[in-house]
Amino acid sequence: MHLLKNKWSVKHIPIKMAKPFVNKWHYAHGTSVTAVSVFGLFFNGDSTLHGVSWWMPPPLGAAKSISDDHSSVLSLSRFCLRNDRPENAGSFLISKSIKMLDKRWKKLLTYADTAFKHTGGLYRASNWDYAGLTKKNPMYYDPINERIVSRKKGPNTFNKKQMIEKGFVYKGSFEKHRFVYPLFNRSRVRYNDFELFFTENGKIKGNKK
Repeated sequence: MHLLKNKWSVKHIPIKMAKPFVNKWHYAHGTSVTAVSVFGLFFNGDSTLHGVSWWMPPPLGAAKSISDDHSSVLSLSRFCLRNDRPENAGSFLISKSIKMLDKRWKKLLTYADTAFKHTGGLYRASNWDYAGLTKKNPMYYDPINERIVSRKKGPNTFNKKQMIEKGFVYKGSFEKHRFVYPLFNRSRVRYNDFELFFTENGKIKGNKK
């Protein structure tokens, strides 16, 4: 089923509407309590929320890795859809969301998690530029609340021993595929014309023009 663009819309939504949706439909089953912008996907004339894009500033090191002006970098922190939405619903939501972001943002950043065998196909289809793999980072799971949890909380970053003492389960260390979207031109066309190939565990196998 293909999404008919004149039948769907993307709107700003409050965090209190988006958070339970993300908790249910995103693989991490959790998110931050803050955001710069949050957008929802709706079928025109209906109030059902079909998808969410959640935007917030990335960690300082991540922002500096792609821009000298780290304060102008915004991250797509959470992105999820209900199951069995139209096949192009994801790219429609991302595209519309980007157009609605404040003009002060100059670069966007997002990731695809190899721990879940994600390759970022949606981002490549939406004209994001592939920026390689991150270093491996540990992943922890909260078995009580059934969600992925971060080692960072406010100014603190907890080590493995501390996370385990808190009752979290260490799942291993994994890389993420990194994608960047420059906003110097809001009507930008694709300029990185490489097609990427990945192995089953998410490693880059090769590319070609």
